[in-house]
Amino acid sequence: MKRTTITLVTIVTITLLTLVAFFLTSPKSINELKRSVAPTASLYPEGKMVTGVLNFVDDNNSIIHLSEASNDKWVLLYFGYVACPNICPTDLAKISQALNKMEEKESLQVVFISIDPNRDIGKLNGFAKGFNSAFIGLSAHSNELITISKTLGVYHQVVAAQQTTESDSHAAHSQEPHEHYELDHTTSYLLLNPELTLTAILSSPHQPTAMAKALDEIIKALR
Repeated sequence: MKRTTITLVTIVTITLLTLVAFFLTSPKSINELKRSVAPTASLYPEGKMVTGVLNFVDDNNSIIHLSEASNDKWVLLYFGYVACPNICPTDLAKISQALNKMEEKESLQVVFISIDPNRDIGKLNGFAKGFNSAFIGLSAHSNELITISKTLGVYHQVVAAQQTTESDSHAAHSQEPHEHYELDHTTSYLLLNPELTLTAILSSPHQPTAMAKALDEIIKALR
């Protein structure tokens, strides 16, 4: 009798421990995940496959699809420009801090996308890697950039432009016009899964610790 009781108790204990382990380690439901990562990240109701429009150019003006740059990793896209006076450097520094805090940082590729290809091609990687050596810099020419932006829901436009002329005091006949301008742009970060499906958006305010936690949770739950 005692032996039977011990056996039953053992079986019940093992079953309970198994159930507890299952519930503790099983992936979160989408609704649970949404609540857990909010308000730092917002999951799209349905992932949007965008791989067909993700053709960019690198510093050599060579066409490169995002899949070549991402190497089957999750991708965090940031749209900005090299001459951005303050927002872009601040955001990229925060993304770098978040990446360094992540448990899943080896599963994520951060890509800076310039919305100012005329001035930035040739400076893309240098600018991006100035914030983190793991970052990649890309851009796209005007028509492609418009298509990419519309598909991803990214906003950008010139907000201030001024033509100035610099002249050489020793050669007054040699004058070159230079256009100085700034751009207004989306400050949210876009998260794509390894299949390049638009999965989540990270909106302001951007806090590195909260971003790292949210990105880790999403990657672990949806891998």
